[in-house]
Parts: sequence; structure tokens; C-alpha cells
Amino acid sequence: MTEPPSGDDVLVVPPIPLASGSMLEPDGDGPPVRISKVEVVVSTEDGGELRIPLTHRHGAWWAP
Repeated sequence: MTEPPSGDDVLVVPPIPLASGSMLEPDGDGPPVRISKVEVVVSTEDGGELRIPLTHRHGAWWAP
């Protein structure tokens, strides 16, 4: 049986901006496009996936 995670094992997203900007340059040619959503995607060993949407505040993307 697997032990439950301790407090040190649980994923924590720091309270700092993880990205900044509002435009993304596409691969190849073309003008930059406006970003509408940024997410951190966490994949687990059992094949699961957790999406953590970031929040746009003060010109940067922050964890919720």
C-alpha cells in the first residue's frame, strides 16, 4: 500500500509571476498572436493530468 504524501511531497506553485507578456510569436512566419490563457499541465505516473490555469494580473501570469 502506498503511503500518503507528506507536506514536503505535495506540489506547491510559488506566489510569484510564472510568466509575463500578452503576445506570442508563432513558429514560422506571421504576426504575434494575443495570449488568452496560460496553464501549467501536471502529468501523473498513473496517466492522469491536472491543468492549473494561471491568472493574468499586473502584466504577468500568476498561480491561482
